[in-house]
Amino acid sequence: MLQVIELAGTPYEMGVQHGEQLKDQVHGLARERYEIAAQFARDRGVETTRQECLNLARAHLQLHREHAPQCYEEWSGIAAGADCPLEDVFFANALTDFQDVLWQTAGAEIHGCTSFAVDPSGSASSTPLIGQTWDMHASAEDYIRLFHRQPVVGPESLTMSTAGCLTLIGVNAAGVAVGNNNLQPTDARSGIIYLALLHQALQQTDWDLARQAITDSYRASGHNYVMAHESGACVDIETTATEHEEFTVDTPWYVHTNHYLAQRLKDLENPELDRRSTEYRLSQITRLLEGTELPLSPENLRSALADHEGDELSICRHGEGREARSCAFVVADPAARSLWASLGPPCQGNLAEYRL
Repeated sequence: MLQVIELAGTPYEMGVQHGEQLKDQVHGLARERYEIAAQFARDRGVETTRQECLNLARAHLQLHREHAPQCYEEWSGIAAGADCPLEDVFFANALTDFQDVLWQTAGAEIHGCTSFAVDPSGSASSTPLIGQTWDMHASAEDYIRLFHRQPVVGPESLTMSTAGCLTLIGVNAAGVAVGNNNLQPTDARSGIIYLALLHQALQQTDWDLARQAITDSYRASGHNYVMAHESGACVDIETTATEHEEFTVDTPWYVHTNHYLAQRLKDLENPELDRRSTEYRLSQITRLLEGTELPLSPENLRSALADHEGDELSICRHGEGREARSCAFVVADPAARSLWASLGPPCQGNLAEYRL
């Protein structure tokens, strides 16, 4: 079973509780992320120093202090609770966006998440579902936790993330669910990072405001966001730093990997993106779900995403160390206010439901 970290109070107070409970893990993930960033740069013929990373973190932090103050306060609390520099906490949160801002991730496909949305017409519960594999460097798996937040202001939420970090995927008590997978645009800039966007979406009680937390923000880079509401609404939002395209999910299911599907956004995609895995996974998950009898449940979705066809291009990944690995599998049910989650590759994890 995944460990659930209980947090309550103001954003700063919840951050302090987070940092105190996971102090060693907060420090460990920050160290790991700095080392990954340095290696990532070297592999692309660029040398970067810790000081350059700190300077970038400070510049971004000021933007968050102005435009995402609750996220800034929560990071400040994590840093205080874990006795860790605020810049280190923020860098651990921002690595994916920083890779786009600094190095444009030329020729790389690091974050290979496969995401999906299920319309009520295709769902075993007759309610919308969203979910994904969470693919990252394999060493991140040890840092994954669930976080149950009971804020003084705003809705209660249940999220999956890593120690010291904000939301990766989650659901709130207002019946909003949001998840994501990485994209690689060419317009990355200093701006609000994707973990903060996800976090702010789950701070909303209104469905339109939750979507606007993604579409109307000053984004640092591009990601794809799958969102669902207890009313039955399901959307997929592709973003670059400066543009976005929203798709209404009105078919039994919808899938997305790590390249743009919106025609007008394709011109903003990194032309050096290694598309082999993302295109293969999109084709494969489409084929698998077309062959899966409706309705879809968390368990038969897990079975589909446990697929190993294609070897290193496959949906379910088993890398070690800093290789790509499917570190977790998650399904969010906004109507039930629950997450179905398992740690590790979908083929191995024990899927369990966690409710608010």
